[in-house]
Amino acid sequence: MSPKRRGSLAFPVNNLRRYVTLISQQVAIGASLIIKHPFTPPPVPSWPLHLALFVAVVRATADYQEHIVEDISDIRHMIDTFFHYLPKLPMMHIVPYKLPIPARGHEFPGVLEPLEQSETGHRTLPGIWIADSKVWSKVMRMPIAPSAKASKDPYAAREGEKVVFYTHGGGYFICSTATHREMLWRISRATGRRIFAVDYRLAPEHPFPAALQDASHAFHHLTDPQGVGFDPKNVTAAGDSAGGGLIIALMMYQRDHGLPMPSKAFLLSDKMKTMARHPYISPLWGSLEGLPPMLIQCGEAERLRDECILFTYKAGGCFGTSNKLPVQLESSQVELDTYPGMVHVFQAFPFLPESSMALQRMLEFMQLKEADVAVAEETVGLEVAVEVRGEADARQDEGEYTMDEATMVRELEKVEVAGKLMEDLVGMSRGMEDLPASLQLREGDVRLEEVHTSAAVATAAVRA
Repeated sequence: MSPKRRGSLAFPVNNLRRYVTLISQQVAIGASLIIKHPFTPPPVPSWPLHLALFVAVVRATADYQEHIVEDISDIRHMIDTFFHYLPKLPMMHIVPYKLPIPARGHEFPGVLEPLEQSETGHRTLPGIWIADSKVWSKVMRMPIAPSAKASKDPYAAREGEKVVFYTHGGGYFICSTATHREMLWRISRATGRRIFAVDYRLAPEHPFPAALQDASHAFHHLTDPQGVGFDPKNVTAAGDSAGGGLIIALMMYQRDHGLPMPSKAFLLSDKMKTMARHPYISPLWGSLEGLPPMLIQCGEAERLRDECILFTYKAGGCFGTSNKLPVQLESSQVELDTYPGMVHVFQAFPFLPESSMALQRMLEFMQLKEADVAVAEETVGLEVAVEVRGEADARQDEGEYTMDEATMVRELEKVEVAGKLMEDLVGMSRGMEDLPASLQLREGDVRLEEVHTSAAVATAAVRA
């Protein structure tokens, strides 16, 4: 079967009978669930009927998927076709966009170099600009930003504008900007920003690192003075599920090669591939130092929760007030919010109150980090008066403002508890026992070593 070009909207009719069977099965499941719902509680008591119905249908599709497709492109194009023709809300402003990839690319180094060398100059990367209509109208009336004076792009950066660069989820093999446009529109409405989303190439036709190369080209074009012309400090990167993992890989790649990075990122139910050790595939295997501030959001009822917790611990991050985890680490560069009862990428469901809460949290996180940067820039070059005081005064101030030894020991012991908690969580992680022994996360794993080893040394030093 010849591969279908992404964006082709031809409905796959070769398996029509199987699709009809699947749809009939889903209708029966839905009807049964609606009838039983008042009398039988859902798997998670807090789930409304809408969410319970959606989860049941998705699980039925996953169980039946191997019987309905001979080629993954069939199901991919069926999904894209459905969402493409789904009527868009009148408040959505969507502009299709094609980004030309030059011959030999931009010669990105390292793992992308072979793909860059193969570029012929005949490929374009599709994507969209999407925003709430009011946001779009307001932004486009603003003057062109100084960083985009050389740009001839009609959607060039505006003065003082901040933008969101988004990569969609879907396990790297399904979904598109069309499937995500309703959620992207709500993110724009909640944050007051335009969204630039890209349709990166998907597997299995385009294996790693094709998606990373496309994300790198899209980010370069967004921040290139000859392209859209955004200053990187005004770009927030974002993604859900596999798209969140792609954003982390992009930031790690940019950092490793001295290239500009977005100023911050928020990741929705971020997905790490624990079966591969390359840091651009599974960020847990790489260094997380030097990355921009990140906000991670996940549901407590999803399978990827433990991976999000492990990533936060490895990054030395902290947990939001909505979490019930017993440990709070003193850092705000990486923040994890977990939402009780919520499923994977729950932000996509507009009928959930938690979805609105999560979008509001995104805005608060971005504004807080941007305020921190503004304060830092204002204080650059300022002279700070230093008062020379006596040793006795210094000892007195130290006694007034620092915690006593017992309190310090207790605080450091909390970090030791974090290491033990992480080991317990990893032990409970579903599917971990199915991995090869060399990939399983156990007590001696290097990813856990940093947390509790450093804590033990610090505690011993204080007690001594």
